Amino acid sequence: MKKAKRILVGLKTQEHAVELTDIACRLGVDNANLLLVHIIELPDPTPLDAEVPDLDALAKKIIATAKRVASHSEMKVSSLVLRAHDAGHALLEEMRDKKVELAVIGYHHREMLAEVLLGTTAQHLSKHAPCHLVIDVPPRD
Repeated sequence: MKKAKRILVGLKTQEHAVELTDIACRLGVDNANLLLVHIIELPDPTPLDAEVPDLDALAKKIIATAKRVASHSEMKVSSLVLRAHDAGHALLEEMRDKKVELAVIGYHHREMLAEVLLGTTAQHLSKHAPCHLVIDVPPRD
């Protein structure tokens, strides 16, 4: 795989923002476009414009952390905070709209039954991503 020019980083937590952004910076060319995306995932009955100040504040912290990491690269960095009922679908839409060549996401272990019944964003993206996909999977505790 050649180094990517358009990269999306899906950010869920502040802890993973450093690692995922670092991976993306190492896999892209100098002057690549790096899009840092955090999805505020709301339950289905919740309106997407509902006030959730704690989640908005956390999103800003996550994006700021990733931007600090990306500032050490030569990449053109932009960021986006979206609200959605399904993070996987929202990320896919961004990948398609922005013609992303590489997406970097994390995998967050859940209870096995929940993964089997509900699936995960990583599973959804691995089946439908229109680009190369790097999934960072941490070891189980």
